[in-house]
Amino acid sequence: MALLPLAFADAYGAQITSDPSPAVSNKPLVIRITGQDLGSEVYCYSWYVTSGMEKSPWGWNDVHQPKFRFSSENGAYVLNISNIQEFYGMNDSELESLTKLGFIAKNSRGDQTDDLFIEVVQGRRDAYSGGEGTADSPFILKTADDLKSYSLTPGDWATGCYTELGADIDASVLTSTIGTKSAPFRGNFNGAGHSIKNLNLTGSNIGDATGLFGVVDGGEISNLGVIAGEVRGTTYVGLLAGLLQSGTVSRCFSTGSVTGSSISVGGLVGENVAGTISNCYSGASVSNPGDYATGGLVGKNAGLVQNAYAAGAVEGHDYVGGLVGANYGSVRNSVALNGSINGRNDFVARFGGNNNPQNDGDGNLSWNDIPAVHSTWTLHGDHAETYSSKDLKNKENFQTLTGWDFDDIWEWRNDMNKEYPALQAMENQHTPLSEEFYITSVGVDAVTAADGSLTVGPNPTAGPLLMRSANGIAGYSVYSLDGAILIAGNGDHATETSVDLSAARPGLYLLRVADGNGQEILFKIIKK
Repeated sequence: MALLPLAFADAYGAQITSDPSPAVSNKPLVIRITGQDLGSEVYCYSWYVTSGMEKSPWGWNDVHQPKFRFSSENGAYVLNISNIQEFYGMNDSELESLTKLGFIAKNSRGDQTDDLFIEVVQGRRDAYSGGEGTADSPFILKTADDLKSYSLTPGDWATGCYTELGADIDASVLTSTIGTKSAPFRGNFNGAGHSIKNLNLTGSNIGDATGLFGVVDGGEISNLGVIAGEVRGTTYVGLLAGLLQSGTVSRCFSTGSVTGSSISVGGLVGENVAGTISNCYSGASVSNPGDYATGGLVGKNAGLVQNAYAAGAVEGHDYVGGLVGANYGSVRNSVALNGSINGRNDFVARFGGNNNPQNDGDGNLSWNDIPAVHSTWTLHGDHAETYSSKDLKNKENFQTLTGWDFDDIWEWRNDMNKEYPALQAMENQHTPLSEEFYITSVGVDAVTAADGSLTVGPNPTAGPLLMRSANGIAGYSVYSLDGAILIAGNGDHATETSVDLSAARPGLYLLRVADGNGQEILFKIIKK
């Protein structure tokens, strides 16, 4: 572009980059110019190219005003353009034929850069089940084909791209994550209260991230359930996201199972490096028996987790916790309500795997009867403030203890006499809490048949279980929840007999007892 003669500061060395790159015609744009020092008061002269023709909407000296002034960030001159069409005053035809934008950084002394260009691609319109990917017109995903196509289109994960679910979607068609190391998810994804169902992904490479979203860097994910999912990987494994480098996850929940074979495995997020996870929960079971950092919600956290809870069973090797496995960041006002925790090393606890000074926690709670596979909890770990099931199944008490917002974010549900905290305006939620939690909330030392003729206790038990019946005990059987018989015996019609569950793993079992009158009674028994 021809310009008036100017005195140049020095030899040209300026470079330009953009986010996104290339620029997208209907998305916000950030440009950065580096490599040439023009001082602190620098302005942008710009023009555009449509069908090979250049056009400048303003004169050379018209740009000495706030709209065109660069900000300075880490040695770069930065200009944010929220709407390309409005910024340049283009008509629709010009926008649709736009191919390139030109920029010159200049100061009032007459120093300037050379002509700098960025390429422009046309934004997608009416993609998927509708939408343009903007804040006002987000991409709408309604079908499995929409979701699969989205997972294969990295351009739609860029900064400034907006996506929203229009229905629940079966994700069993997915073969890859949304977001990778080379192309992280940086956009905005709003589940709008819907859920991704039946996710089934496997990652095999060390260093890769496995989850619905693989790597998230600056992205925002909200109002989304990932339910009945199954993900397996090595490092950084979680149902919602494998690796949250930065960005936010809010009002999300997960159910299903997560399996890892290396570091950082969690029910919702594998590792949170510098992001924020708030008002979320997971009922997923988590297994990572061979390595480090395994948690019911997050495997490893160096960012912020707040107002969250986990309820799934957790199995790991070292740095194992009900909510977070290894915490080097901040965890606030969160709760561990897990069905069981199994760890083979010294850093294992109800809430978090480590209790050293790097663990920054405040206002956190845990259920005091979370079953531990060890006969006693190990030497190290964070148990937070422990409370009984009775304390934690009461809404008023729970709200007072946590300080959570039950006006606009959370709600208290009662499903078939099972009370639990859920997220408002979210579909497909059912209690993630274990049967053990609800049984122990009764707070009895023994259970009795409805007619009072048979008593079994103590319940929960660390091992010995005594059965008493005035009618005599003819026989008994102990079953796992999948129907397998673990122990069976003949009571010989004695009024008292006992069975020892010491060898059984912590959890819920069924005890069937036949008395001397031929009556069979079924009890639920918790092994601590």
